[in-house]
Amino acid sequence: MPSSRAPGRPRSERASQAILRAAVDLLLEGVPVEALSTEAVVARAGVGKATLYRRWPNKEAVLRDVLESLTEAPVRPPGADLREDLVVLVHELCRWLVESRSGRLLPRLLGTPELYARYVHLVIEPRVSAIRDVLCAGVRTGALAPHSQTEMLLTMLTGPVLSRVVLCSAVPGSPDDLRDGRFAARLVDHVLAGHVIARNQLS
Repeated sequence: MPSSRAPGRPRSERASQAILRAAVDLLLEGVPVEALSTEAVVARAGVGKATLYRRWPNKEAVLRDVLESLTEAPVRPPGADLREDLVVLVHELCRWLVESRSGRLLPRLLGTPELYARYVHLVIEPRVSAIRDVLCAGVRTGALAPHSQTEMLLTMLTGPVLSRVVLCSAVPGSPDDLRDGRFAARLVDHVLAGHVIARNQLS
């Protein structure tokens, strides 16, 4: 006899996703990682404890899978102009950190070294690597001066964004210039000063 279950996502997958979303929700609402309990997670997810423990042995395993679920491909820049590409990527990093659920987890994980390191590797590093790729291409093509140190420039572009987001995390809302691109444009121009080779210098 054919099953009467409605088509769609299997029940077990729906339960797993509900648990992962519940853990993120609680962290974003200010529950510290160390105070987060499986009881609170299953209550928010609307499932039983047995449902959670069939999938994960403990809270730490849930949180590791939470981070896995947050991975996503970074934005691809237009590729026509060094400054434009950097402004696009730095602005996207700013916007993502202050608006997305995955980005807003950053300040919540600072006190948990193992989870934070995993978060940086899985979630932050792909976005940083996209900026690194643009800088390296700038050196290869001659758009950046030969003396330019890409890793130093990368730190100068990403460090202020990350630190500003963390410092502002205790204040409701976020500075408008992080959202509208003004901060990204000013930061890129400041960092690139003395490193960009004007096109008329290449001829």
